[in-house]
Amino acid sequence: MNVPFRYAFSLHWELSFKPYLNFIESQIAESDNVIYTSYLKSIAAILYENPKLLEPIKDWSVLNPFKDLMDLIQINHIPSQDGNHLYAIGTPSAPMKFFSYSEEFKTLISDTDGNLKLRLHDSFVNEEYARRLYKDILYKCYGVKDIALHSSQTLLRLTDDSEGFKRNYHFLSNNQFVHINYGGALPELNEEWIEYAKGNIDSLKDIKNQLPLDSFGLEGFIIFTIKDETVQESVNDLRENVATMHTLSRKDAYLRIKANTLSLLQRSLLDVGFLPLIDINKKIFYHKSFNYTSILFKILQKYLTTAELNDFLGRFIDMCSFSQEYPIQVFNEDGDEVKNELRDYLKEEAVKSFTIIPVFHQQNLVGIIELACPEKESITLEDVRKIESAMPMYLEFIVYQTNKLHEQMESFIMHNYTAIQSVVEWKFNEVAWNTMQKAPNTKIPDISFKELTPFYGAVDIKNSSVERQKAIRKDSDKNLKLLETFLSKHGETETTLQEHVSQWQDFLEDSLADEVQLNLRLFIERASEDLLENYPDAEIDFAHEEELNYEQSLFSINNALKEVLDVQEQKLKKMIPVYFDKFRTDGWEYTIYAGQSLSPDIPVTPEMIVSVKEWEMETMLHMGLVASDMHKKISYKLDTTQLILANTSPLNIRFRADEHRFDVEGAYSIRYEIVKKRIDKVHIRDTNERLTQPGKIAIVYIYSNELEGYLNAIHQYIQQGLLDKNIEYLELEDLQGVVGLKAIRVTMKGRAL
Repeated sequence: MNVPFRYAFSLHWELSFKPYLNFIESQIAESDNVIYTSYLKSIAAILYENPKLLEPIKDWSVLNPFKDLMDLIQINHIPSQDGNHLYAIGTPSAPMKFFSYSEEFKTLISDTDGNLKLRLHDSFVNEEYARRLYKDILYKCYGVKDIALHSSQTLLRLTDDSEGFKRNYHFLSNNQFVHINYGGALPELNEEWIEYAKGNIDSLKDIKNQLPLDSFGLEGFIIFTIKDETVQESVNDLRENVATMHTLSRKDAYLRIKANTLSLLQRSLLDVGFLPLIDINKKIFYHKSFNYTSILFKILQKYLTTAELNDFLGRFIDMCSFSQEYPIQVFNEDGDEVKNELRDYLKEEAVKSFTIIPVFHQQNLVGIIELACPEKESITLEDVRKIESAMPMYLEFIVYQTNKLHEQMESFIMHNYTAIQSVVEWKFNEVAWNTMQKAPNTKIPDISFKELTPFYGAVDIKNSSVERQKAIRKDSDKNLKLLETFLSKHGETETTLQEHVSQWQDFLEDSLADEVQLNLRLFIERASEDLLENYPDAEIDFAHEEELNYEQSLFSINNALKEVLDVQEQKLKKMIPVYFDKFRTDGWEYTIYAGQSLSPDIPVTPEMIVSVKEWEMETMLHMGLVASDMHKKISYKLDTTQLILANTSPLNIRFRADEHRFDVEGAYSIRYEIVKKRIDKVHIRDTNERLTQPGKIAIVYIYSNELEGYLNAIHQYIQQGLLDKNIEYLELEDLQGVVGLKAIRVTMKGRAL
């Protein structure tokens, strides 16, 4: 059986049983078990009696008489999986060839006509295979022991779309019975090869002197097994699509999440829908977008008017909010009026099973997950549990969808009633007046401002996510120890066991992903409720002190930074007409535009542009020193980094009516925006050191004349003792699409201004 999977890296393969015999002989020498040793000797005897199997085998048909040997290999090395064996034995040459395989393997890999059913997973790249080769060669040829090398590793990731949803499989390979040969003396070991094998170098292209893979040959055979990873891969895909859904339209995001969910459920007849809820003045209204995300409202809109839909929605939401049933099974006839109505409409559309899973956020109903099926009583608790296992991601998706609806509503309000910055109000008045003099429905012309000098700065909280993790970890550790002590003293309950506590304590030793954090909190909350119910007179008080301290520290330092920026903003606007945008990230960022086209009545001179640079240095220094002074007032000593992007080349901005905001236009202007987005993580050239560091102000530039104004201010603050006299002149690494970046960096000292 041949499988046409190919790689960019293909080593010369020879089928041979000699490495396998070496393995059997070593096992015989090490084993103290008489029965097992006898069993191994029977395998070895077959190989001794047939020396042609120990040589490179060109014609695979010579293996036909050795079915007993294949059975012994399968029994000895392929674990039983409840009678469902998905295995094959062969070589990963091009194409892959198998001389022994199970019927289940063949059925999964190919259809009845022998055509390949599975395809390579989108995420599989040759980089993974190359790294695997490096690991094997370094381990077997160079004796490098500190590389994570397991007997079974993922060779390929495969998918099957034939059932209407995507199944994911890991194609695993056991390389124990492979010997690696090299023609001649091995090349001298290169440390870069080890770093690449460990994953510390991202791409093979980054290695200057690569391993000569074409000079290596492999002898032996590989045992392949296939593992169904659909559930885990579906959750991973779901997590990735939730993380990137802001880059998609609402409809595309919904379609991806729906596809991930169908793969997670693995039920060809099931359909899934989502109903995000939008409230206006604390009342939930029907929205036409429900019709493509919700199974239920796609049906109801056929039978009900908009007014009737709003009335029904109110009653439906009340049922979902206060029902004691979870999940809500619509076809359970319990006398509920809303359910009775729903059943009638669903039956008209041949739906015979319908499950409602309410989604709550901060005790408020924010959405509904729907499961529908044309067969009676076919939606199981296992289906619901799979949905619940990914509930943090579904919650994030539904909240995002709700927020997008709110943004659309706010955009409509802003489009008709917006308040704009005073510096550009005159331009909007002018365009509005001229347009009103023309015929109705005249297209509103673009509003743009030319030849503006941009300014950008950012004060960022260093390692904020790391510090948040530390806080959560401390609280979780304390709560789990408290729970452990309580259970030791009072005893376990049916649902809260010491084993569960120990498992979560093991989790704390690793980095906590967002969904793990949520699940851990849910476990502690449910354990608390369970223990209070079983031991009403006992006291147990779980703590969230560290996380509260962290959030309070982050709030305090950001509030202090905002106060400085607010004052400085008003100071700047008195100096020169500017368009000023500030927004909160982990810290604060600002974007400023200054130029004559913003204010035709007030002359804007080059000296005024220089004064903005001096203002930036003053603002960054003030914010940095204030943040440093906050250390004695807050529990978590959060450090800040200060960054300025210097630029003297003018650009143009245009008002985007569709998003009701200003955006840059022109190739150079777009390049400037790209630089803004990428410099916060830039490294100093030929080092691993980030440019931005706590206690320092960094100024990124390309041309030396862009430093005019900044250097004057720096020397002034050095004389005042607020900056260290050492000014670092640095070259920065090239970024994608951006080369030639430089920076100066100064260290702050003293106290807040």
